[in-house]
Amino acid sequence: MSSVRLLRSPDRTPLLLTTNQGLEDITAEEFEEAARAASVSVAASQATPDGMTSYTYVVGEASREVVLDIARSLRSVHHILAPEYTFDLPETDPLATIRAVLSEHDVPGMAGASSFRVSTLRRGDHAFTSVDVMRAAGAGLVDRYGTDVDLEDYDLEVRVDVRGSRVRVSTQITDSALSKRQYRVFQPPAALSPNVAYALLRLPHLTGPPGVVIDPFCGSGTIPIEAARYWPDATIVGIDRSAEVVEGARRNVAAESLENRIHIRAGDALALQDQVQTPPDLVVTNPPFGKRLGSGLDLVSFYGKLLLAVHGVLQESGWFVVLVLKPGPFSGALQDVSAAGSVSFDVRHVRRVQVGGLHPRIFIMQKGS
Repeated sequence: MSSVRLLRSPDRTPLLLTTNQGLEDITAEEFEEAARAASVSVAASQATPDGMTSYTYVVGEASREVVLDIARSLRSVHHILAPEYTFDLPETDPLATIRAVLSEHDVPGMAGASSFRVSTLRRGDHAFTSVDVMRAAGAGLVDRYGTDVDLEDYDLEVRVDVRGSRVRVSTQITDSALSKRQYRVFQPPAALSPNVAYALLRLPHLTGPPGVVIDPFCGSGTIPIEAARYWPDATIVGIDRSAEVVEGARRNVAAESLENRIHIRAGDALALQDQVQTPPDLVVTNPPFGKRLGSGLDLVSFYGKLLLAVHGVLQESGWFVVLVLKPGPFSGALQDVSAAGSVSFDVRHVRRVQVGGLHPRIFIMQKGS
């Protein structure tokens, strides 16, 4: 029998946290901050462990319950997985080994589950498939617990990941994604996920809470709602040119009981000087990628007008964070308006992130003098 190494102890709890590709370091930072606030030491915090994109590995030096409470409070995360043990596969009969190990070792939650399913993330060259791993692991769990397999309506999801010859067994703690926290009465197509909106707000690494935050393409209100939760004392303004969208965003804000904190207005993002009374410290936005921009739009011209509008209302040294699908036209627009002496933005950081199967870029910029 392959030697099994337990990963958790009464005062040491490892977790795998899932997020969008490109935001793994944000999740690591957020966990570290939350752990410090809870007076819990962090033994490990690693973005993309073993090259696993969309994953962050953390270890809190506290009980499982305490560390899970910290993880459940995170806003950049989709799901929480709790690694339980690892073992190595032999060259002969690896699938039989997977079944045997799963049949002889406890998996937390299985004893009380009426049904379960196994999922796997497999990396490396193997003579077996991911489906083979799931079948072998599922058979081992049925041997031990006699519990029914149900791929759709299951009580517990068990992860059996294979990387090379190493197997890691985990349980998924979250039934639904933590990122699905906003109750949306109004749900337009391709609305931004709340965890991505939260990451956009964190990326400028502000020295203190902003006084005014504006989203000039607020859509369903995702960014304003996350901003209001993140900075309880800030004034939050959302702007959109569509009357239907403005009404929908207001309904979403009301559903979150934030109508006294967030002001949603109809207006043109390219004419912010007509919409803004108090210069914002921070402008964060997700301009529409597709149909709402109109067919045949000159993106360089559009982004140039947006840069001029934002620069015109931002406070000195204010921040502009924008998610763009096509970084080439945006960079071209930034170069054009800078060369013309119209604006001065210092690009502090650009990163690629996966959003809904697309790979836009986040530009984090600070207004120059």
